[in-house]
Parts: sequence; C-alpha cells; structure tokens
Amino acid sequence: MSFDTTAPIPGWPPAQPVPPQPGRRRTRLWALIAGGVALIGLAAGLLIWQPWNPPPNPPTAVSLSSTTATSVLVSWNPSKGGASPVKYVIFRDGTQVGTVSADNVSWTDNGLQPGSKHQYTVAAVGGGQQSGQTKPVSVTTITPPPVQVAVAKATWTTVQVRWSPSPQGPVPSQYLVYNGTTQVATLPGTTSSYQFTGLTTGQNYQVSVAARWGSVTSAPSTSIQAPTLDAPLSGSVPLTVKVTSTPGSGASLTDGEHWSDTWQFSADCDSARCTLTDSAEFAAPNLAVKQFTLKLNPSGDGYSGSTTAKVTSCGSVNVTNTINISVFPNSGAVSNGGWTKWNGSMQLSSPYTTASSSTYCPSQSWSFALAGSGS
Repeated sequence: MSFDTTAPIPGWPPAQPVPPQPGRRRTRLWALIAGGVALIGLAAGLLIWQPWNPPPNPPTAVSLSSTTATSVLVSWNPSKGGASPVKYVIFRDGTQVGTVSADNVSWTDNGLQPGSKHQYTVAAVGGGQQSGQTKPVSVTTITPPPVQVAVAKATWTTVQVRWSPSPQGPVPSQYLVYNGTTQVATLPGTTSSYQFTGLTTGQNYQVSVAARWGSVTSAPSTSIQAPTLDAPLSGSVPLTVKVTSTPGSGASLTDGEHWSDTWQFSADCDSARCTLTDSAEFAAPNLAVKQFTLKLNPSGDGYSGSTTAKVTSCGSVNVTNTINISVFPNSGAVSNGGWTKWNGSMQLSSPYTTASSSTYCPSQSWSFALAGSGS
C-alpha cells in the first residue's frame, strides 16, 4: 500500500470563522435604521395626508310633548358642524324607534301606554358616520279624564250622570265615580253613565269621574253640580186666601174679601212622585183661627187632597166641614221641581146637620181662591 502525500486530507484543515468586517456590519445597521425611518415617514405621511372626514354633530334643543295618552312628539334643532346629516335617528329608552330624513326636525312616537314615562335621545347620520346621541330628555304620557260629564236625568231621590271617554286617550279599563271626594263606584270602561240612588230631595251633589288604565288613574274630571229635584212646596209658604163664594145671606164673609196667611208644607218623595202634607189654618179676619192638616197627592200637573175639620159654625149647631184643596204651579214658575208661583182653590162644605128636633143647620159651601209663592 502506498500513500499520496500531496492529496488533501478530508476535513482538514478545520473551518475557520470569517473575521468580522466592521464596515459591512455598519452598512447593514444603517440600512435597517434608514428602512425604519422610511416606514415611519411613510406612516407619518399617511397620517398627515389622509383626508379628514368627521361625523356630524348631534342635534340640539331636544323637546318632548305628549298631546295624547299614547303618543309623544319629539322635536329638535338641526345638527350643525361636521358632516352634513342625511337623516336623524330617534331612540326611546336606549332603543332605536324611528328615523327621519334630514329635512325633518320632529317625529311622533305612537302606540304608548297612558301614564308611561320614557327617555328620548336623537343622533344625526351623515358622511357614513353617526353622531353621538343627545342628552336624554324625559316625558310621561298624559292620562286624560273623561269629558262631557253632565246630568242626564234627575228625580227627587236619584241623579243619572253620563260622560264620554276623552278623545286624547284610548278607552280605559275602568271608570271611577266620585260624590265630592268620596269614591262611590268602580265601573267597566265600556260604561258611560251611572245613577245615584237614595239621595235627599232638594240636595245638591258634586260629581266627577276619573279614568283608569291598568294601575294608572287620571285626575278626576271637572266637578259638576248634580242636584235632585226640589219638592214642589216645602217649609213655610206664604199665600193669599180670597173668598169667591159664600152660602148666602148671614155669612160672616163676603165675596172678594181676602187675607194673607202662611201654611207649612212637608214633602215625602221617592224617585217617581212626591206627596205633600199641608199643616194649614183658616185665619179669616175677626174669626177664630181654625187649624187643619191634609195630605195632597199628585193630580195632573198639581196636587189635591181632602180632609175633615171643624172650621165653620152654624149657631149652636156643631158642624163638621169637608175641606178640598187643589194647587197648581203657574206657567213657567217651576225651577228644578220647586214652585216659585202657584195658585189653587179651597172648598169648605158641610151637610145638613140637626142638633135637636127643632134645631138644624142647612148644608153650606164656601169657595176660596189661593195664590202663593215658593218657600
């Protein structure tokens, strides 16, 4: 075996590291720095030269009004500054509920509940961007009471009242009826009238009605006066009694003679009718006063009744008179059932009466005209 001493041995000599080249490393470092500066400069150039596209400013002076129980009118001043708005967006309680074009500065929110409270904001949209929202403004929808409350019919002991739902609100779930400040009835919202019963004759009542939607109640309507009918005659009633006929010669009174008196009337009334009790007297001049009481019942447009009493005399014969009285109001002289002027008639009669076989009194009849005023 022989060896070639001139051929290189594999792996020999060992690899040596390339010695550092200061100039070349510095060149690469400056290249990196320059590239970074170029990138920063490019970014700065983009920031500096990119066109500015600001959003529109929010509208101003947002105001709210509720003219019905179910709607709110939202109004504002136009947006100024920034991009020109193309539309406005309306938010209720944080949720978008409406949009209008930029030439509108109001919007009506419908379908709300009576007495409900809400917050509204408005934003402008323009240049592909939306402004911030305005400060929230609050409103509570109105709760209108019923309208056209009026007395439909009154009697001596009842009053029927009617009303209509407010055109500013939906039909309520209930109506509350008040006598003064006292609630007397709760009625379905489909009801439009109520009848008070068991009232006092000639008494004035103050009636109002409120509407209720769920748990929300309106203020009462304007209070109205709701009087029951007055009794035709009540209390001390002045009148004039005038003689219209006598039994003839020997009578103590003459035709045309008259005098003033006062009779006491009391009334007992229900919803359909009244009866009058007259505590009267016969007090002709120069004669003893005779008192009597009779009950007057409805008769046509007036009242009439009869009783017996010892009013006239016939010598020593003791006679008993039948007294018939009828009274009527003068034309146009009735105010809320009470009579302001009235007229009537009274008849005193007695039958043929004997005191003994030789003493008697013939039948007699007296007539009187009555004219009076209210109590």
